[in-house]
Amino acid sequence: MTGFWHRCHSPGVCFRIIAIIIAALISSVPAFSAQVGVIMAAGGIPYYLAIQRVIEEELAKEKDVRAEMIIERPAPNEMAWRNATRRLVTLESKVIIAYGGGTALAAMAEAPDLPVVFCAAFDPAASGIVGANVTGVATKAPLFALVNSLHKISNYRKLGILYSSSEVDSVRQAEIVASLGGNVVKTDVKGLDTIFFPDDVQAVFLTCAGAVQNQQAITGIIERARAGKIATASVFAESAEQGVLIAMSVPAEEIARKTAKIVAGVLAGGRLSGAPLLSSGSRAELVINGGEARNLGFAIPSEILTQARVVE
Repeated sequence: MTGFWHRCHSPGVCFRIIAIIIAALISSVPAFSAQVGVIMAAGGIPYYLAIQRVIEEELAKEKDVRAEMIIERPAPNEMAWRNATRRLVTLESKVIIAYGGGTALAAMAEAPDLPVVFCAAFDPAASGIVGANVTGVATKAPLFALVNSLHKISNYRKLGILYSSSEVDSVRQAEIVASLGGNVVKTDVKGLDTIFFPDDVQAVFLTCAGAVQNQQAITGIIERARAGKIATASVFAESAEQGVLIAMSVPAEEIARKTAKIVAGVLAGGRLSGAPLLSSGSRAELVINGGEARNLGFAIPSEILTQARVVE
């Protein structure tokens, strides 16, 4: 190094050369890998899949850490969620992303020392999802607006609600919809063989339950609705693209980006203690399946069309 300084006639040039060398050495240091555990419903819920895709895209932009996703898709019940959490702990996950309130509660109970970031949980505070090592992105779509739009389109006299008593978010949504009044019948869905429409319903409301929203269940629900000329509504906007008549939710991209930011902070060494619970922020998007409306014989009021995105 002494010889270098003797040969370098300009100290300013020498310092710039050294700075370039140091920067090159730093940039050549590979990002460290960290396991990110994910718990989402079995069977694939399109809304959750859309969120997960954007989360992975956002985390891939991080330069200092390479997130390696370990995705568990357990059955929608507490025991399965707890077992999934134990597997993620064994695989040395640094943080767990939990889709929905039920998975978050199970992960918190099974791994109290591991950071848990819930994603798209419905009204988490009311569900008891609080603690020093948990935060996430809350979403509470306006159920009244969705039910009101469903009624204006179908003029139903009796509404069926498909929910799961095993999932806290689904239970809460069913309670809210039932409290809006009218002739309402709830069906507790445990699996494909327990999905049925109560007699004489003209419309069916689909809560966020994994047993209701997974792709196989949605397909069966839509087939039955078409056969009976029954209007359907869902709390996930992506359901409309599958054939549900009307749906409403906060855009998946916004939920995903906020969730990814929290996870990136944890992987960078941050702590969740004292971290704020984030709201989804933006207005929920109303989506209508125009083809289903025509096939079922429903005319969409102009006041709803002006507020909605229409898919075919």
